[in-house]
Amino acid sequence: MLLLGFSSGLPFLLVLSTLSMWLSEAQVSKTLIGLFMFVSLPYSIKFLWSPYLDRVKIPWLTKQAGQRRSWALLAQLGTISALVGLSSCDPSKSLAQLAFWATLVAFFSATLDSIIDAYRIELLSHRHLGSGAAIEAVGFRLGMVTSGAGALYLANAWGWSTAYLSMSLCCLIGLAAIIASDEPVQSPKRTATRWHHACSIPLSLFFSLLGFIFFFKLIDIVLNSMMAPFLHDLGFNKIDFANFSKLYGTILTIVGGLLAGNAIHRFGIDFVVKCAISLQCFSALIFITQAQLGYHVPCLIVALGIESFTAGLSATVFIAFLSHFCRNGNNSAHDFTLLYSFGSLSRVLISTIAGFAADQI
Repeated sequence: MLLLGFSSGLPFLLVLSTLSMWLSEAQVSKTLIGLFMFVSLPYSIKFLWSPYLDRVKIPWLTKQAGQRRSWALLAQLGTISALVGLSSCDPSKSLAQLAFWATLVAFFSATLDSIIDAYRIELLSHRHLGSGAAIEAVGFRLGMVTSGAGALYLANAWGWSTAYLSMSLCCLIGLAAIIASDEPVQSPKRTATRWHHACSIPLSLFFSLLGFIFFFKLIDIVLNSMMAPFLHDLGFNKIDFANFSKLYGTILTIVGGLLAGNAIHRFGIDFVVKCAISLQCFSALIFITQAQLGYHVPCLIVALGIESFTAGLSATVFIAFLSHFCRNGNNSAHDFTLLYSFGSLSRVLISTIAGFAADQI
């Protein structure tokens, strides 16, 4: 799960912030760079094709590797091929070609995400879902560090083409993990899941469940979307933000994720969900003190430390919580992707509202 999480997180920034830096150096306008973020759309709409990942069989390959592993192999090979194509592009000559390969990277990567989520749900026992989510989240963060800072270091030394080609080689780690793993056993006789029970409960309670999923990470989303302008207004520069948020913050995010997995294993998912919500409230309140103190590094260390730790804990809890609703064995990829996409919708809507609120009040 650590290696699969790494292969899932690696391509993510290669079509987002890392790609934006490449376009900036190529003197592409900010308007076009903003429009280029549409290449990441497959991450938001992957639920549209996730049902096919549960049911459609790939000729020969599914028979040899199994339903989950065959699709995972195809998605990983597609990601590698698309990254190789992306490495051959030159933004100053053809933005259309660059957009084509970047969209393919996002498509195959989003498909791999759905497969890995289903793989985790089906392969791990009920009591190990929290630990599995935590380990995968750690791998995802390590993949993002590699494709973020790692790719930038390589680009600075040997150019963007070498950087993206190197990232495609790093994807071989995930390919090896898929080959070495076992195919999870799928059984149509499994008992109905909490998600399928939810379909038979009163409509008001069902919408309460969806509301909980939508608003669970509300505070975390607001803090993340408004953190940079908030600190900038207090006098912190981008180097301060990078040092505290990206390095120090990433470490504590990983610690929070690992602790969440262990806590779920020991105390159960319901208890840890309540703890995560309480910590989110507490982490937000600390920034009130930061706002009063202004440019105050010790307070920022405490505030960002607690916020990063809570973000890692909440992310793991959210994945584990949704996994408990999707232990069907036949539709895990679609069920999880659908619920997770609904939760992701809040990131777009709440971030927009948070910016408006920051301007007004």
